[in-house]
Amino acid sequence: MKALALKNEKALENYRVFPFIAWGLVIIFALFVYNIARELKEVTTSLQTQADYIQHKIDAKPGELVDFDN
Repeated sequence: MKALALKNEKALENYRVFPFIAWGLVIIFALFVYNIARELKEVTTSLQTQADYIQHKIDAKPGELVDFDN
């Protein structure tokens, strides 16, 4: 272990728990990115549904339109 020690004795890499903390941070960051991607997928699905509804309203025949407020 002494052969791997850096010149600076207080460097983070010299601590025994450093690999565990580093991997823990990597896993937490991966979960954070996964959560953002999942939420983005939900939002895009919702927006696509709204866009399809609006397109259906636009394509409707004038006789089918009853109330513009709904």
